[in-house]
Amino acid sequence: MSTFDLLWPYPQDIEIRGQFGAPHVVRLEGNVLPHAYADDLRQVARAALSEGADAYPVALSIDPALSRRQEYTVEVGESRAVVTGADAAGLDHGWQTLLQLLALFQKQGRGSQLFIRDWPAYRKRSFMADMGRSAFSLPMLKRIVRILRRLKMNQLHLHLYDDELCGLRFHGLPFGRENPYAITLSELKELVDYAAAHHVEIVPELEGWGHVGSLVYHSPELRGGEGMYNGSSFLVGEGALALMEELARQVAEALPDRGILHLGLDEAKWFLAPGMPDGFTPTHLVGRYGEMVAGLESELGKSLTMRIWADHGGRPVPKEIQPRVIIEPWQYWNGNRAAIAKAIARYSGPDKMRWMAGAGQSVAQYRGAYHASRHWCRGAAASPNIEGINLTFWGCNNLADNLISLFAGASYAWNPFPDTDWANVDEYEHFDRLVFPIMHAWQSLFRDAFDDDLRRDQGPTIRMGYYQWGERHGRPAAPTAPLASTWPGHDFINEG
Repeated sequence: MSTFDLLWPYPQDIEIRGQFGAPHVVRLEGNVLPHAYADDLRQVARAALSEGADAYPVALSIDPALSRRQEYTVEVGESRAVVTGADAAGLDHGWQTLLQLLALFQKQGRGSQLFIRDWPAYRKRSFMADMGRSAFSLPMLKRIVRILRRLKMNQLHLHLYDDELCGLRFHGLPFGRENPYAITLSELKELVDYAAAHHVEIVPELEGWGHVGSLVYHSPELRGGEGMYNGSSFLVGEGALALMEELARQVAEALPDRGILHLGLDEAKWFLAPGMPDGFTPTHLVGRYGEMVAGLESELGKSLTMRIWADHGGRPVPKEIQPRVIIEPWQYWNGNRAAIAKAIARYSGPDKMRWMAGAGQSVAQYRGAYHASRHWCRGAAASPNIEGINLTFWGCNNLADNLISLFAGASYAWNPFPDTDWANVDEYEHFDRLVFPIMHAWQSLFRDAFDDDLRRDQGPTIRMGYYQWGERHGRPAAPTAPLASTWPGHDFINEG
């Protein structure tokens, strides 16, 4: 394994030219100096800062002439280092690479003359936290944002509620008030602003059809019947649509001027309310939600994109709203790579709507998953209409024991075909033997990813709405969880 295999995500293009003595005192130069960079240098690279003439200069700049969004170059020589970004995000991505290099130089006692030119294969690289089945506090969500920045990820998808729990407390409504771990709307706005400062976009998800048990717990008149795996589906009618519009309005108010609203729409059964038009179908429901999002745009003066799951059999979207919708097929099992290839072929094409790849891990994968994510990242690399990769983390908040899913997936989402010893390994034990030491070395650089700190901010482990371990082991985290009855009998492996 090459020393530079420790760089994560691995760069698209790296040229090694020679060696020199490792710098121990650094001077930052340039007209783009984010205030956090000095702290990063001390904490990660273990280098002292100085304004002295003898300090090793690191020059930072933005050059829009770089041809790709988020692209950067890092040039390290004996006399100076230069980091250039195509934009602010690209500069920060390059800075993360330089921090890793400087830390590596300190450990080795020598530096390497090199040139890196790097860019993301996918414009959007997302991680999803399941707040509808587990608990994510504001400190934990901020920690995840910082980890995403270190991994060059740029979206955090919040699955805000599900059958088991509601993870957000809405104004003037009962939803989420029964959950002691739900965040407030003001905390959501605080997170949106905090994430933006770290080049991370928050994507909130409001389930608009199925997975609504935690809502109909308070509004039983809106329950049409079971979902695909027990739980609850809405009674599809004007009452549910009016509620969704109010929930979406409150969440959209927390978003920036350009934002994304995810409306779910998978794994539900169809129960149509009396008074709805004859022949009203799920496709019409998608159209109504498209109209709702357009109305909120006008009302709030914001540009809002609608995102939805593709569901097991697909999700038809009315042609007139397709340009404003992103559809997200998903599959989390390495054994179902044929289904991944089929989805990629189905949703890719220059005349098709934009799409995201739903990768990551299911709640039934207990030590992380990454090869299914690799199939998505590699198979969709030539798709002309893909927006990006979403590394989901379903059902639990124990990120410390599953960090490999995010860690490995982030690398493939940035560079699906890295020239490394570990990149093409299929056998899990061999892959783990190669990649876990890299992950642990990476974690040791960033206090944000320390195992103990992750567990502290996580709080109690909650899986599918129930405490796992501790004095409350096996008890529901909120009264909504027992009513969902979703955990027994769920066929996760064949769900896609």
